[in-house]
Amino acid sequence: MFSPVQPKVWRWETPDPEDHWVMIGHLLQEGDHVVLVDPPMVPKLTEALMVLGGVSAIILTTHDHTRGARYVSEMFSCPVYVPVQANAERIDQAGIKNTLLYDETTLLPAGLKAYRCQVEPPMWQDASHPYLDEMMLVTLTGAVACGDIVMGSADGRLWGCPEGFNNPADLQKVFASLNTFKRILPPSVDTLLSAHGIDIVGDLQSQLQQRLAN
Repeated sequence: MFSPVQPKVWRWETPDPEDHWVMIGHLLQEGDHVVLVDPPMVPKLTEALMVLGGVSAIILTTHDHTRGARYVSEMFSCPVYVPVQANAERIDQAGIKNTLLYDETTLLPAGLKAYRCQVEPPMWQDASHPYLDEMMLVTLTGAVACGDIVMGSADGRLWGCPEGFNNPADLQKVFASLNTFKRILPPSVDTLLSAHGIDIVGDLQSQLQQRLAN
C-alpha cells in the first residue's frame, strides 16, 4: 500500500471520488511514531497502519484536505493538527474533533517545520482574501509537503496552482503560486511531497527555476 519516497517517508494515493485528480497522502516515521500528512482514506488503510503500530498524529496543510483525517483520528485516538488560518466551519463540517491549531512557531511531530503560503489574489479579486492560504511542511530529510500551491504532473513536471485542477489554467495564478512557493521554499529542500499528482524527488529546485525562467 505504501510506496517509499525517501528514508522514513512513504506515500499512498487514490483517485478523488468527485473530481479528476489523484489524492496523495504521506507517512513519516520517527522512531516508533507514525505521522500522516493530508491522509486520503483507502481500503485497508487502518489495517496497514495498525501493523506499523498506529498513528501518533495527523497534520493537515489546508482545510481542503480533511480527507480521511476524521476516521483515522478516531480509530487511533490521535490529534489532528490544523493550520491556524484554516476555515473552522470546514473542519467542523468534516466532523474532526481532536484538533490542535498550529502556526509557523509550533513544534510539530516528526520534526516538521511549517511555513505559511499566502498567494496574493489577482487584481480583480478582494485583496483581503488570498488566492491560496495554506501551510507547507519541511521535513528533516530535505523534502516539503504541500497542499495545493504546487504539484507534480503525471510526466514529472512541476505545476503551480491551478495547473492540474483547471485546464487551461490561469497563468497569472500559476506564476503567482510558483513565485510565492520560491520565495518561501528553503534552498536546501529539493524534494516535493505533493498532495496531488506525483512527488518530485531530487530536482525540485531546478524545476522551479526553469518554470520561472520561461
